Amino acid sequence: MFLVVMPVIVPFYRAHDLSLRDIYVLQAIFSVSTLLLEVPSGYAADLLGRKRSLVLGSVFYGASFSVLAAADGFAGFAVFEVLAAIGVAFFSGTDVALLYASLRGASEPSRAGGRAIGRLVFASQLGETAAAVLGGVLAGVSLHLPVTVNAFTAWVPLLVSLTLHEPAGERLSRAHHGENVRAVARVLFGQGRRLRLLFVNQVWLGAATLLAVWALQPYWTEQGVPLQLFGWLWAAQNLAVALTARAAHRVEGAIGFPAVVAVAGLLTLVGALGMGFGGGVAGIALGLAFPVCRGLNQVVLRNDMNARVPEPMRATANSVVALGMRLVFAGAGPLLGWSMDRFGAAAALRLAAIAFAVLVLSTTVPLARATRTEAVNA
Repeated sequence: MFLVVMPVIVPFYRAHDLSLRDIYVLQAIFSVSTLLLEVPSGYAADLLGRKRSLVLGSVFYGASFSVLAAADGFAGFAVFEVLAAIGVAFFSGTDVALLYASLRGASEPSRAGGRAIGRLVFASQLGETAAAVLGGVLAGVSLHLPVTVNAFTAWVPLLVSLTLHEPAGERLSRAHHGENVRAVARVLFGQGRRLRLLFVNQVWLGAATLLAVWALQPYWTEQGVPLQLFGWLWAAQNLAVALTARAAHRVEGAIGFPAVVAVAGLLTLVGALGMGFGGGVAGIALGLAFPVCRGLNQVVLRNDMNARVPEPMRATANSVVALGMRLVFAGAGPLLGWSMDRFGAAAALRLAAIAFAVLVLSTTVPLARATRTEAVNA
């Protein structure tokens, strides 16, 4: 997550004559490439081992940023997105599955998982926060300098993954693939309303915060923010995710899971309406609602699902969630990019708020109610 280029990726693409629609199409290419591999890579991790998947993903990830440093134009950037997608697909869900495997035998697995996944997100977002500050400083020298630095730092995950230890444990059968797939489907969609709603909410909240991430830099440009401040603003976004993730399990303990779910959904409306109508410093500040939502979703909702999914299929189950999120982004991203090109970022976010409101009422409120009812009846 030490992504030095991310705080200035949109201006970098724009400097190579790409429109906002082109940029969202690139992200759709990334999403489609990821979703094609998302479940197969998670399934491979459950079959063959999580460490092997992380090593393989690291190779593609490092290669992708080396390509980005040499690319010039849409075609080269598309190659970068595809290679990065392959790497991310092998990471996705695998790191979390390995984390939970290492917690086997904990006295309170759900609480231990909440703390551990909060620390995982906290560490990764601190890395991204530091990279954002560095990227902003480097961009003040040259817009290409963050890309060059990222071409080297992107190989560090390979060195780290080689040092990991994978605990021995039960794996999916290599001889009965059809039954494996049916078992995962039964767990996610056939074991009760709570898991189904958990799946849907993780998908749409993840997609909403990802859409917002790619709207931030056009929005800051529209608000007249100097490029030199992009790194600091990007760092603030990532720090908000980190701090939220670190405190998320304690917040859940204080106010309860149903309340956290409701807050996460409402934060998408706060962010979209705040940026859409606020403008200036107020709009930028209210945009921090999205990373807070992301931190809650990545820790509280994801931990609740992983605590309910059997260990042998965790990487696959997490990959199915990521697949759903990528599908939503692949469809909605280019549409949001077109809306920003045509109407401006603030107006496009006001339109997005309508969709978020529908999803809160149709999926988030039912999940909060279902978990509250479940707690009362327990």
